[in-house]
Amino acid sequence: MELVFLGTAGAETTPKVGCLCRVCQEARLKGGRFVRNGPSVFLAEASVLFDTPEDADKSLEREGIHEVRHLVYTHWHPDHTAGRRVLEQLNMDWLDRKKRRVTDVWLPSWVREDFRKRQGLEENLEYFERAGIARIHEVGEGETFQLDGITVRPFRMAQPGLTAYILERESRRWVFALDDTKDWKPSTEFSDPDLLVLETGWFERDPGGRVIVPPGHPIRNEEASFEETLDMIDRINPQKTVLTHIEQLWARSYEDYLELEKKHHGHKLQFAYDGLRIKL
Repeated sequence: MELVFLGTAGAETTPKVGCLCRVCQEARLKGGRFVRNGPSVFLAEASVLFDTPEDADKSLEREGIHEVRHLVYTHWHPDHTAGRRVLEQLNMDWLDRKKRRVTDVWLPSWVREDFRKRQGLEENLEYFERAGIARIHEVGEGETFQLDGITVRPFRMAQPGLTAYILERESRRWVFALDDTKDWKPSTEFSDPDLLVLETGWFERDPGGRVIVPPGHPIRNEEASFEETLDMIDRINPQKTVLTHIEQLWARSYEDYLELEKKHHGHKLQFAYDGLRIKL
């Protein structure tokens, strides 16, 4: 089993169109690990895609992934759902209906409730279902479902509509909390996993010391900081942590995050980059 980080940005990708900052200019020049697409991960072998950012099709194409048997959503935010038409690219055959493929779409009940109310998400998925390219499944909190040999359980997080997942296969256990961990108090069920995948969190200052999130800014109340992320790693106590959902706003390049890995080596953490593959 292999975990593929398709995109490791957040709401703002890197480079960000219209931005001429150091980080974006470096990404345009160097490409590769300096570029970050929208947030999404993929479990190879089981063929499970988590979330569909706007550029999901480009990320899948880059990694040579041409089939998605399962699609799991963490929440409704546009940076995680706006690329849902990737199901048409993957599965639709406009000339021969018999050649259409089907992706099973898994929605925790609270996520589906948001899909019914926001941006036509439920209506869009129902259209895909009528077209024969998707099957919608609703699951309750803590309810077990199977994805090609992987046992999965969804749990509500503190922020409205957010989901953390516990995944298990044989004796291995992984925790995915891919966004908005602010005020989340994971239960003991989440403790001591083999792998924890977590959002990075915000930084008060850029590498040069310039304040980027000043006192009183709403981000401080709405998003977890990097320091809070480190505390959460200590609380969950994984064998290894990979941090993702890395905003262009945090003013750090791929090389800056390598330096942070060295500084915080005691936390056994790694900052993800687009195309990172981890054996599970």
